[in-house]
Amino acid sequence: MFPLYDENPRTTKPYVNYMLIAINFAVFFWEVVVTGFFTNERAVQRIFDDYGFVPAKFLDDPIGEGSISILSSMFMHAGIMHILGNMLFLWIFGDNIEDRFGHGKYLIIYLFWGFVASMAHLAFAMGAGGDQLLIPAVGASGAISGVLGSYLLMFPRARIVTLMFFFFITTTRIPAFVYLILWFVFQLFSASFGAGGGVAFWAHIGGFVTGVIFGAGYKSLLKVRLKPMYMAKKEEGKAPEPTQMQQIVRPQRMEGIVTPQYVELLVEMPRVSERDIAVSVSDNTVFIDAVTEDGYRRYRGKAILRTKVKTPPEFMHYLNGILRIRLRRA
Repeated sequence: MFPLYDENPRTTKPYVNYMLIAINFAVFFWEVVVTGFFTNERAVQRIFDDYGFVPAKFLDDPIGEGSISILSSMFMHAGIMHILGNMLFLWIFGDNIEDRFGHGKYLIIYLFWGFVASMAHLAFAMGAGGDQLLIPAVGASGAISGVLGSYLLMFPRARIVTLMFFFFITTTRIPAFVYLILWFVFQLFSASFGAGGGVAFWAHIGGFVTGVIFGAGYKSLLKVRLKPMYMAKKEEGKAPEPTQMQQIVRPQRMEGIVTPQYVELLVEMPRVSERDIAVSVSDNTVFIDAVTEDGYRRYRGKAILRTKVKTPPEFMHYLNGILRIRLRRA
């Protein structure tokens, strides 16, 4: 199964994701120049030993050179297929995670996922011993595994358009939770039965599990209700009008389903008053505005679609905190 793209709208430009992809390709270009496109084995070994994550070197100097090697190894790759595969996954899944966490937090968390993935690989190498402590680990896949783990929790119903190879080649749309669980099971199977082949599967597992934890934490934080000031003032009989202390927030979740005829959006906005939902469409962008029943929270968001749609929406329905919008494709 080869992923092509996801049908998941976002509300912002993923500048950090673009930057990460650009840095990875820039470093790869440097590798190609230094190693003669990986034909000079001595040069390849030298740069991987110097800038890759070598467990034994980390144990010798965890604060200095060891910690620097974790960062540098996250932007190095061992060949053209290695970097193309990693960057495809980062391109497909990273933009929506950045959209939810925000640019700065996404960068910090991405690097943290890479750190945890390196520590998971270190634990495996220490358990295995021998040459495993001396083999350099390179690649962005540990950090990207964290992206996949968070995506699983935050956008489980998003559709992944996937290229399938059976007796013929075709494409199909697979729910993210199905695709990513299958991906994770493959990592577990490969790690458990020693299907290494130079791939740091335990780094993938460590990054993915950490990403799942971050995704679960993000969803839990969104469920925390606003309390304090209003309740105190209400008891004093001095509660302000809702519009005076209205908090503007983004919808908790937005996912898209695309068919040849229409686009359907699912927008999660709990406790909204249905009469106060406004949806407008401009070209390929859908703007959503809604107010909660108590009037103290306003949801505002926009979904940037991959295709143009007609206005007005063909169908809208709000039930159990989920607004469903169907739009005819232009």
